[in-house]
Amino acid sequence: MKITRKIISACTAVALIGASALFAEDTFDFSDSPASSGETGSTSTDTTTGDFGSFGSGSGGTTSPAAAASPVTLGGNIKLDARAYLDEDDTDTEDSPTKVTPDATLNVNYSNSATEMELKLNASKDSIETYNEDVIREATARAYLGNWILEGGKMKVVWGKGDKLHVIDNFNATDYTDFIVPDYIDRRLAEPMLRAIYNAPSGAWRMEAVYTPTMTADRFESSGVWEPAQLITLTKSVKSVFSTALQKGYSAATIAAASGFDSDDLYPDTDTLKYGQAGIRLTGTAGAFDWGTSYYYGHYKQVSVNQTKLSAYLTDYIANGGSSNLDTGIDYDRLQVFGLEGATAVGPLNTRLEVAYNLTGDTDGDDPYVHNNSISWVPGFDIDLPVHNVNLNVQEIGTYILKGSKIKDNGSSDVDADADNCFSNNKIAVDLSDTFMHENLKLDCQFLYGIERGDLVIQPKVTYTVKTGMDLIASGMYIHCKDEDSEFYAYKDNSFAQIGIKYMF
Repeated sequence: MKITRKIISACTAVALIGASALFAEDTFDFSDSPASSGETGSTSTDTTTGDFGSFGSGSGGTTSPAAAASPVTLGGNIKLDARAYLDEDDTDTEDSPTKVTPDATLNVNYSNSATEMELKLNASKDSIETYNEDVIREATARAYLGNWILEGGKMKVVWGKGDKLHVIDNFNATDYTDFIVPDYIDRRLAEPMLRAIYNAPSGAWRMEAVYTPTMTADRFESSGVWEPAQLITLTKSVKSVFSTALQKGYSAATIAAASGFDSDDLYPDTDTLKYGQAGIRLTGTAGAFDWGTSYYYGHYKQVSVNQTKLSAYLTDYIANGGSSNLDTGIDYDRLQVFGLEGATAVGPLNTRLEVAYNLTGDTDGDDPYVHNNSISWVPGFDIDLPVHNVNLNVQEIGTYILKGSKIKDNGSSDVDADADNCFSNNKIAVDLSDTFMHENLKLDCQFLYGIERGDLVIQPKVTYTVKTGMDLIASGMYIHCKDEDSEFYAYKDNSFAQIGIKYMF
């Protein structure tokens, strides 16, 4: 399920070797300003700048804007967060589960007049003990060739005009091991990829093409407070089949061989060309309106499960003493996404929109083990209110699954099944923020409400800048679920309070 270190090392080496040839006669120098993604705090490689994707000068960006900067720059951050879960059932406050998370990131940047490189290293308990590939968080080489920009390495690419909510941004998987607590760009998992960008000489439009040879699946906790309901259900299913099969009187040797079962073996190996991803995006400006259209070819990053095939595989696995040639019944559905996006200012409102048509192999909607086609959208706006420094950001993200009647006919075994036969999912996201004390004190509160299923998530946050580069942060999360059919019901007891310190250099 995870990209192997060999794949990452090979792709990074290719990028660095290619960059070395370009750098042979030049001095290194770097700035990530041409790589701003539009996501707060991100240096992922979306070469538009600002919320609406302006292209800078009409020259198409023939040289790096950091040519005169220091040839080598270092940056990064060190942070420590302490969290207490306060909503556990039958738990006194003083016995609340706690989690202390130290984390350090180092950014190493190089640049000259026409090329750039960036390396982001991370040291944390997760990256060292569990996800070794995260030690190299990103490694990107970039060359400016007239109106062209070529990039390669382990990268994050953000597509879409939404503000930290997207439906056409599909290349990078999402890390849900800490739910939706980290910022959008921090939840995205960098992918080995290549990207070519053409900026029109007029500056009015841009075209980009992206290719990744493999795919990283979305990452979830396999145990603990953030283990998702789907994974809990799958685990129970596997245990049930094993329990039933082992009651059939197999020999001790057969049972012993089968005891070496590893659930990771159920999932397809996505480090193959079959799971490669590709896409093309065209963006531009027409008057005051920024527009875009895109096409993505890849796979869903969360699995579909054929319970019949899975049961047959597990039974055969035990019967054969720890081996089976049958299909596990678990796969990542083929996915094509046709996207449209736009953004413009309407009076005091900065408006934005994304719309996606998600095409799978089940165009008829009658295959219970493949997702149906669907339509997704993100409209939204932000506005500076005439009250102090208050900013209001409102977005609505939704999906409608097509041919719901076929899903109902298939029953609970359908991967799109819903207990209430509701095949739409809409959420309203609101972010209200204000600053005080010359912007040294920032108050922020985010609200997420699920319209159909009644989920409510509230995330308050207070950030105080003690000195330039050092912040004290107090934050929390409150989760409310209407009933057991709520989308976040597995997390209903996970409300928490958190304090932290962050030093940036």
